[in-house]
Amino acid sequence: MPLCKRLELSHSIEIKATHEKIWKFLRNQDNYTIWHPQDHIRMMWTEGKPFEVGSKFYSEQLIFGKVQKYNGKITEIITNRKVVFTFKFPMSLISPKIVWYTETKGENTVFTAISYFRAGHLYKKLFKKGMKNLITEHNRHVGEEGENLKKILENNKK
Repeated sequence: MPLCKRLELSHSIEIKATHEKIWKFLRNQDNYTIWHPQDHIRMMWTEGKPFEVGSKFYSEQLIFGKVQKYNGKITEIITNRKVVFTFKFPMSLISPKIVWYTETKGENTVFTAISYFRAGHLYKKLFKKGMKNLITEHNRHVGEEGENLKKILENNKK
């Protein structure tokens, strides 16, 4: 049994908006706090241009009611379709990457966020309650992000 088997947590939401409208909103760092005002504190690009391979970012958000600080970079991009974020150490030990992508569904677009966690047999045995809490908090946070994104984009007719 692997020590650090990968755990994938995924959330998808169908939005009445184009791929371009969704990605335009996500690319604008000023929208970070608008997107999830309860938890998002700040986000800035520290190197390179937003949403380009190799660009680096810094963000802060509330997780479990505490400020968490993240440094990472973009490792893959398909314009208006997909972005892959990776994190610097020590976050990379817990979560090596996050993927966002969009797919067409009829006249709508499905936005999907996938978070990857290292959660092998040892973690599950030693940190059973912690892993359960992490999954619950992740699902709450990402679920709210999806619902907020849908409300913002469907109510904004621009």
